[in-house]
Amino acid sequence: MIYELKDFSKVKRMFEFWYGFDAVDATIRVFVTDPDAPHSALLYSPFDGIFLAGEPDRELAEYDKLGDESVVPLNEGWEKLIKECWPEAVPTTRYAIHRCKDFDREKLQSFVDALPEGYEIRRIDSETYDLILAANDADLEYLTGDFETKEAFLEKGRGYVVLKGGMVVAGASSEYCYRFGGIEVEIATVHKERRKGLASAVGAKLILSCLDDGLEPVWDAANLISVHLAEKLGYRFDHEYVYYWINEAQKRMIKDPDKSKWPDFCGTYEQLCEDFRLEKVWMQDENLYGSACNDPDDGYFTFKLLPIGENTFGRANGGVQITFGDNCLVIDGVTCKKL
Repeated sequence: MIYELKDFSKVKRMFEFWYGFDAVDATIRVFVTDPDAPHSALLYSPFDGIFLAGEPDRELAEYDKLGDESVVPLNEGWEKLIKECWPEAVPTTRYAIHRCKDFDREKLQSFVDALPEGYEIRRIDSETYDLILAANDADLEYLTGDFETKEAFLEKGRGYVVLKGGMVVAGASSEYCYRFGGIEVEIATVHKERRKGLASAVGAKLILSCLDDGLEPVWDAANLISVHLAEKLGYRFDHEYVYYWINEAQKRMIKDPDKSKWPDFCGTYEQLCEDFRLEKVWMQDENLYGSACNDPDDGYFTFKLLPIGENTFGRANGGVQITFGDNCLVIDGVTCKKL
């Protein structure tokens, strides 16, 4: 049986590496199978996902009541269990960065000074916060962090944006804040404005502001581009780690589906959706696969369709739901005919 633990001191030793216990306003939840003397624990953070620590426990590994989440197994035993319990879970590599205590302020200022002509850096205030939202750009959506409201961000968070023609094209901000006096750094640049030094300039500006106010800017990298930017600004790479993405499609997946209709679903379809264009569907190794793109300029990718109903499928690494009909399919309410 799984219990929600209220006394975090019983498991905190299992998560010594993680700063989330010190995050301001974090809604952290911990689940165990032994509330008196836990040897295993599932920690849920709304901004970092799920961490599995201690001795591997199948009941905790199979816990599926927290929605779509990234799951970080903290030892090989947990990783083995995740692969057994969630075979469709998608592994992704992240990169831990050393906490830096000795930044080169002159070097950071040189990045700020190198901001190209026609761009300006401004602190995130009420006006620029609204400009971030008005940009309606997926690359910028995380700049407002995990703060529930605009007022909460302006009171407790901090950040800077790069403006061009009055529009936000890049930014660096606090994804969330720590009680020990620090922030988790978030940096983003819109796609068409990359490779111009904007991320270096605005990231350096944020770090300098933290140093001026005695705050520690903490960095965790999602990809090698982020690692290289961190190193450019004065951080040092520590190690790789893996998390697994588990979503509702994987949790609802039918274990023994009726595949008799699946050949009828195969073929090429109209591409009417703007956000997710499905080109074709085919069977391979008794499974259904699709070819799709989010942007034609970025090319097509292949994904496996997971059966979550008689004619309904989801994606292991995405939130798209597809329902097949008579010579058509429906994606996000849009009907696409088979060609």
